[in-house]
Amino acid sequence: MMPFLFNFQRYLEAKRSVDDRALNRQVWATLSELLARFPRRPVRILEIGAGIGTMIPRVWEWGLIDQATYLALDIEADNLHYARNWLAHWAQQNGVMFDESTGSCFFQQGKRWLKLDLLVADAFIPSGLPFPHHQFDLLIAHAVLDLVNLEAGLATLVNCVHPGGWLYLTLNFDGLSLFLPPLSWELDDQVIALYHQSMDERLLHGLPTGGSTTGRALFATSSALGLEILAAGASDWVIFPQHNHYPAQEAYFLHCILHFIEESLAQQALLPTERLIKWLSARRAQIARGELIFIAHQFDFLFSVPK
Repeated sequence: MMPFLFNFQRYLEAKRSVDDRALNRQVWATLSELLARFPRRPVRILEIGAGIGTMIPRVWEWGLIDQATYLALDIEADNLHYARNWLAHWAQQNGVMFDESTGSCFFQQGKRWLKLDLLVADAFIPSGLPFPHHQFDLLIAHAVLDLVNLEAGLATLVNCVHPGGWLYLTLNFDGLSLFLPPLSWELDDQVIALYHQSMDERLLHGLPTGGSTTGRALFATSSALGLEILAAGASDWVIFPQHNHYPAQEAYFLHCILHFIEESLAQQALLPTERLIKWLSARRAQIARGELIFIAHQFDFLFSVPK
């Protein structure tokens, strides 16, 4: 078997089709209805942790906005460099006019347009946001909050939108990972429990992150900040082969999940090396044969910020 070469930008690209299926359509529809009635154009959108920009084609293709300014932040310059090229290619492939002559990325199709700025910034450090508070109508954080301190992170996001604005927080992991078919229930359970434990022991800027139960914790944490839940629902990843073949780049995505498990458990010596190697080898062989199924439980939320 060829050695696996991990690339983070390719992982984010491979994740797009998985996320497309996972996102809760009722939560999305609630946001779409609110934006359709929103009186101001353009809508001012901020995305935190934008990665390579996969949310932007989704916002466009699924008809969430007609006219918008969009500021996409990420801590990694490589992600945003990749995003600019990737989005230009997406626009060309989909008949969307794309112009970056002003430094911003401008997308237009008929009367619809979106002006995008990409900025390297860490929203979760003091003075990390390069703009005053309460500047945006909508904030998007996609698969972010389990990676940052939940209480402090959510408070930071609240400060980004104006009173009455919205937080659309998606793919918040909630404590279940499942690999099928089982190898050994005892070994499977041990690997998954230790992987979740590594999430719970993770620190960012010296603070514990949301970890493996971020989804359920958001109900209480949001209430403490006075946020109103406008919609919430499951957004589970479900990856499975059909006729021993995975759609799009989802075989690569599965290899990335195993890579994350290997990194997390090996670095912390949470499992004897030979047992971890045995488990990973068997799971990688299942991907090669088009047999592995992976499920992860997550929640999407739409919150309203109090006026």
